[in-house]
Amino acid sequence: MSDFFDSLSRRGHDKRLEKVSGTVRFDISDGERTDSRLARIDHGDITVSAGDAPADCVVTVERAVFDAIVEGRANAMTALLRGSLAVDGDPELFVLTQRLFAEPADPAAATSAAGGRGSS
Repeated sequence: MSDFFDSLSRRGHDKRLEKVSGTVRFDISDGERTDSRLARIDHGDITVSAGDAPADCVVTVERAVFDAIVEGRANAMTALLRGSLAVDGDPELFVLTQRLFAEPADPAAATSAAGGRGSS
């Protein structure tokens, strides 16, 4: 998890988000512990900090699902639709920030990892 957020901070500017400004907090739970990271996006410039500050969009997700999304084994929108991920606040900001995650290599596997049935 921290590798993903460290890479976002190092990335600095993402052209895919040049029309986006806002804050997204990721509340990632692992058992009883919740780690929060706040991503600030200012026309493609990205900074990340630890903490549970207020945000325009709050994404709540279990660590296993978050790891699967970051690794491209799951899709964030699929996880949302299946109830494995919750969004509070600006849903459009959530949709736009999906660009930060890897594209799933295998769509059927991504459906399965997000809590769905995958194809057989």
